[in-house]
Amino acid sequence: MSGDLTQTSIADALTGRFGSPLRFHESIGSTNSDALAWAVEGAPEGALVVAEHQTNGRGRWGRSWVSEPGHLLQFSLVLRPKFSLDKMGLLTTAVGLATAEGVEDSAGIKTGIKWPNDVMVVERKLSGVLVETRMLDESVDAAIVGVGINVGWTESDVPANISERATSIAIWAEEPVPRPALLAAVLLRLETYYDELAAGRVEPILDGAADRSVVLGREVVARFIDGSFLIGRALSLTTTGALEIEVEGESRTLNVGEIEQLR
Repeated sequence: MSGDLTQTSIADALTGRFGSPLRFHESIGSTNSDALAWAVEGAPEGALVVAEHQTNGRGRWGRSWVSEPGHLLQFSLVLRPKFSLDKMGLLTTAVGLATAEGVEDSAGIKTGIKWPNDVMVVERKLSGVLVETRMLDESVDAAIVGVGINVGWTESDVPANISERATSIAIWAEEPVPRPALLAAVLLRLETYYDELAAGRVEPILDGAADRSVVLGREVVARFIDGSFLIGRALSLTTTGALEIEVEGESRTLNVGEIEQLR
């Protein structure tokens, strides 16, 4: 799989409007940082940064992202959303859904989604999503969509420190999946859901995310960045992408946080 990502192979695989202009790096600090700087310089919607290796990749809440050349698909997309701020949470939901469906389209693997946007296979994490926004005059000037997908690891390849909670396409797919084809599949799905969101049609995103949810209907532990947590039963997704949970008989709406444990 190492070597299947090049500027040419990526450009040849892409068929939608996302992915042009394109930057490919053998190694970079962070695709999100590069895409954000590019957006500040005026990069148009659809501009794409792909890297074989990140030396300073990051996930939610400032966590580092394990990056090994040849084993992952790592990219960041520049968007220029025109919809209202209250829909930005649903953009994160849409990215998670598009990633889950793109993996299934290209690899034939059944995927789930752990709120808010982790893509799962049999309750182990396959992909992470980080959406960062740049505000200008109280509106969103750019949204940087960062996605990392574990592609090439076998069971013995998965780093020991994440082996109990992470998985890879190669572990489940019957055939190797070229990373350019996987990238194209994810971007096509995202293009569709992004257009739905821009048109105000949120039902396809909510329905798709709910159908793939590994959280809804289960007892969960929701943890927040300050270390606090709630224990409750996950009930539903709201029209803003928030999660409703029942805690001691009362409904609570979580706009931020992450599910740490499923019961």
